[in-house]
Amino acid sequence: KLGAKNGVGSMFGLAIVFTGLFIPLSFLTWYRMLYNAVRLDSSMRYMLFFFMYGFQIVVSGIATLGVNGGGLVGIISSTSTLADSKALGIMGIMCALLWAADTLIAVYLIMQIHKTYRSTGQSMEKASGEFAASAGSNRNFGQAVLRSL
Repeated sequence: KLGAKNGVGSMFGLAIVFTGLFIPLSFLTWYRMLYNAVRLDSSMRYMLFFFMYGFQIVVSGIATLGVNGGGLVGIISSTSTLADSKALGIMGIMCALLWAADTLIAVYLIMQIHKTYRSTGQSMEKASGEFAASAGSNRNFGQAVLRSL
């Protein structure tokens, strides 16, 4: 539940941390990865992008749900707040709808990027070949593998 009686200060603090952390991380983990994948025509970089952006879609889905005490206002936390405060509950539902729109747009975008990825001749086999070539040429990586054996 949202509200002054239910630890809203800790939820607000988590929301500030999420905002300060996720905005720069989104630039580094998906925008820059996609830019480099397109610029370098690299299957491996596309795969990294798909992994990281997929993680963001999962986080957006969790935010849409809005588990109580998680610092995210979603469907669960706002509907449980409606009984105490109609205005706060309606604002929470509006936030949940925005999270849902964000999730749907992200799914649409990843589908469009995957279509572009496949149309340029990229594949999982090409990505694993690129990874093997880059890992094989990296001396530190080779030494770490040998030490682990």
